[in-house]
This record gives sequence, structure tokens and C-alpha cells, in this order.
Amino acid sequence: MENENNENLNSPNEENESDDSAQLKEKNRQLFERAKKAETEAKELKQFKAETEAKEKAKAEKPKSGDKLLERLDKMALQVAGIKEADEVELYTKWKDQTGREADDIVGNDIFKKELESIRTAKANQAATSDISGGGDKSGGVNDNPDYWIAKATKGKDGKLEFPEETPKHLYSKILDKMSASEPGSSEKIKFYNG
Repeated sequence: MENENNENLNSPNEENESDDSAQLKEKNRQLFERAKKAETEAKELKQFKAETEAKEKAKAEKPKSGDKLLERLDKMALQVAGIKEADEVELYTKWKDQTGREADDIVGNDIFKKELESIRTAKANQAATSDISGGGDKSGGVNDNPDYWIAKATKGKDGKLEFPEETPKHLYSKILDKMSASEPGSSEKIKFYNG
């Protein structure tokens, strides 16, 4: 009886094993199909990504050539307007960055023209006044000419010459020499306030 029970027990196990085996094979087949499908999708995604990157790269290269063209147009507009100096170019660049306008709009703008004229006038004034020599000292603008200080001197109540406080001390001897050469004995009548 034991044998029979064993046989009876073995029969259902064999059926279960064959069912399990069939289910396992079916599950493996499904997993294999999913894996193949995922591989295919991954390949397609990589290909799509590569194509997209190539398109973006091509788009990025086009504006670079466009930027060069805009840069050339800016240079031409600056030449036509006579804008050559660094501060004038800086004004143009500031206008371009702030307004976003094109070169011909900026160069033709009345306000821009007035600002440019103001810069040019200031430079012209600076150049004109820098060439003038006032006979003054280069370091502080103090005049080192004794005649200048003699002319600025005034006569005091006692009739003696009085020199202003700003008279440079290193000129005292030159002033005395100059005055003694023109008027003998006048050096006794001189009074320096800052001495």
C-alpha cells in the first residue's frame, strides 16, 4: 500500500512539475520579449538623442556666423558715424546692450548723437585747455615768476609793499633781487605775511 500511495503521490507531483515548467517557460519567454523590446527602445532613444544633439549643434553654429555678420555691421556703422575713440565705442556698446537696437537705429538716434557730441566736446575742451601754459608750476599751479608776485603785492598803510600769504617762500630772494635791481633801497619796505 505504501507503494500505491507513493505512486499516487508521485503522479500529481509530476503534473505539478510539468505545469510549473510550462509556466516558467512562458514567463521566461515574456521576460525575453520585454527585454528585447527595451533594447530596441533604448537604441531608438539613443538614435533620437544623437539626432537632436546634432540639430541643436547645427542651430548653435548658425548664430555664430550670424554674430560675425552683426559684428561686421556694427564696425561698419561705427566707421560711417566716425566713432573711433574707445569712450565713443563704449557709449555705442552701452546703448546697444541697454536698448537692443540695431546699429543704424543707434547711430541715427538724436539722443545718442547728443551724448556722442557731448563726449567729443569734452575731449576737445580738454585738449584745448591742456596746451595752455599759464606760467604756473606743473605740480600745483603756483606761479614761480617773481614779476607775477610783485604785481600782486599791495601797499600797506605804512607805504610798504605787502605780499599775499600764498607767495611761495622760495621766491622771496628772487623777489628781493628783482625789486632791488629796479629800485635801490626798496627791499627795506617789503613785508611778507607768511614769513
